[in-house]
Amino acid sequence: MVWSRLCAYLQRFVDADQGLLDLGTGYGEFSRFTNASAKWGLDVSSDLVKHWAPEVTPLVQSALEPTPLEPGQVGSVFASNFFEHFTLAEGRQILSEARRVLSPGGKLIVVQPNFRLEPNRYFDDYTHQQIYSDVSFCDFLQSLGWKVTHCEPRFMPFTMKSRMPTAGWLVSLYLSLPYRPMAGQFMVVAERPEG
Repeated sequence: MVWSRLCAYLQRFVDADQGLLDLGTGYGEFSRFTNASAKWGLDVSSDLVKHWAPEVTPLVQSALEPTPLEPGQVGSVFASNFFEHFTLAEGRQILSEARRVLSPGGKLIVVQPNFRLEPNRYFDDYTHQQIYSDVSFCDFLQSLGWKVTHCEPRFMPFTMKSRMPTAGWLVSLYLSLPYRPMAGQFMVVAERPEG
């Protein structure tokens, strides 16, 4: 399965002894296959909660609203194909809340469509509002005080909805390549700003 292999790859950025907040949880794949001491899933759709692992605490709300989490309560915040659905100002607001709930040294892990690699398909999803490339998203984070610690401009294909095989071993092989053909998404890890 694609997500089990992706999560195995990304686990090194997640502190398993701390909590995890999954923004735009969707069907809950990331929180299902990632080890963390506690897990919260945030999504606007209550219909999706039934797909989540039982250990995930649902937060059914907009990402633009403050979460009920305490300051410093989680060690990791994850978002996949998420920030492009918000304006730049809304992205700042969401990142401010992520900063609030992350512990010192906590990690933000973001997987995003990369406009630099897929300009012709980026707006095939009409709900995309903001353009990001690996460079612009890192610059955006740094402008807000985040410390970018890891960036993979060519992380995964733009979409996994294709006729190409998606067996788990193929995903692991793809992630081990020094150059990833057909990549259309980037992955960035950043540490919580100080103060």
